[in-house]
Amino acid sequence: MEKKKLVINAAVCDARSVSEATLDSYKEININAATVLVTQETKDIMAKYNVNMNAAEVMEVPKEAEIMIQNGSYEILDSTMLQKPTVLIVNGNLNIDTKSQEVLDKFILIQVNGQLSYSTNIKDKLPPIKVNGSIDSYPGDAIRLKSKLILDKTFILRAKGEKYYVKNKVVIPDNDLDIAYLKEIGATFITKKAIIAEKLLEEAVALFDEHVKIKVIPDGLTYTSEKILNNNLIKKYGDKLYVDGDLIINNESENALDKLTRLKVEGTIFINEKFIDKLSTINPEYNDIEIIKGASIGDKPYLTIDKRKLNKYPEGLRVFDCGIVNIKEDIDPDEIEEKLEFVDCGVINCSEEQKSAVEIVSKDVGMITDRPIDKFKDLLGGFGLSDKDTKVINAANYIM
Repeated sequence: MEKKKLVINAAVCDARSVSEATLDSYKEININAATVLVTQETKDIMAKYNVNMNAAEVMEVPKEAEIMIQNGSYEILDSTMLQKPTVLIVNGNLNIDTKSQEVLDKFILIQVNGQLSYSTNIKDKLPPIKVNGSIDSYPGDAIRLKSKLILDKTFILRAKGEKYYVKNKVVIPDNDLDIAYLKEIGATFITKKAIIAEKLLEEAVALFDEHVKIKVIPDGLTYTSEKILNNNLIKKYGDKLYVDGDLIINNESENALDKLTRLKVEGTIFINEKFIDKLSTINPEYNDIEIIKGASIGDKPYLTIDKRKLNKYPEGLRVFDCGIVNIKEDIDPDEIEEKLEFVDCGVINCSEEQKSAVEIVSKDVGMITDRPIDKFKDLLGGFGLSDKDTKVINAANYIM
């Protein structure tokens, strides 16, 4: 019997135990993976056979080591218990919040595809770490909080006379907050940016060092970080708004815009052209303003747009912050240019005829392709390699 080809599409392919018998049973082996794990022995064996590896990382790992794969955020704490030497692969953010050398010594290697966070006082204790992303190293004498802190009465009641590390920003939105108490006990914040209610500015600025960027919430405005102007936003925060970030004003915003009396946006206003004159009557403050088409759809991992969906939005559709967008062929290129707009999307899949139109109406898009993309398999490198002479394995993690 003629030997088949083997194609493995996986995020992690563990080849530490692969045998010569397995390798010899295939005519050709193609491994498409983000990470391939091998030992020196299996690496040498695979070199004798027709094995092709398309991998971002090939890691030599002892055969007896345990492989721990975490998708999403993960923390290493004092309570983290491991029985064997471990290789940790984190597809997301990793926070190392332990000073225990015993815990850290259990990790023989750590790979982070995302952000790594740790305090400076454990830097010399860390195991070998590979980071495909960013590193957030914070002072060892600080208490680490989330990347954004909105100060409230509960936080103040529980606060200690310590340094607090907040990676991105601290927001002090309420004039009634007892900032004097925080100063009295000696609490301070290490962060990049502070947004402070105007009446509290003089007191609150002492909580930050001179390197922190300070933004002021003008007296009378209410802080929000919500992105879309609608009736719910007005009902919750009132008609005088300070928006931390971008703001979308689309067809659903008309009633809310009628009620709005004052607006400051620390970002870009994305607005339907027909509302420009109405917005100008309240003299808004903003960093930038852009005209958008009709309605908006965003923050979706997968989105399919066909003619039926597009026809629901006669004034057009703005698609933003989506992972994979599939455009059906029943939408012609002229309709794409006239009615669609794509912003901050990962992958847009369309036909060859549609591609040039999609390029015209796209901004900050990772990839525009005219090859069909499956949600999982093709992103790992499959792209339709299966036939009767080929065995294809699609898996998140695969052991050979």
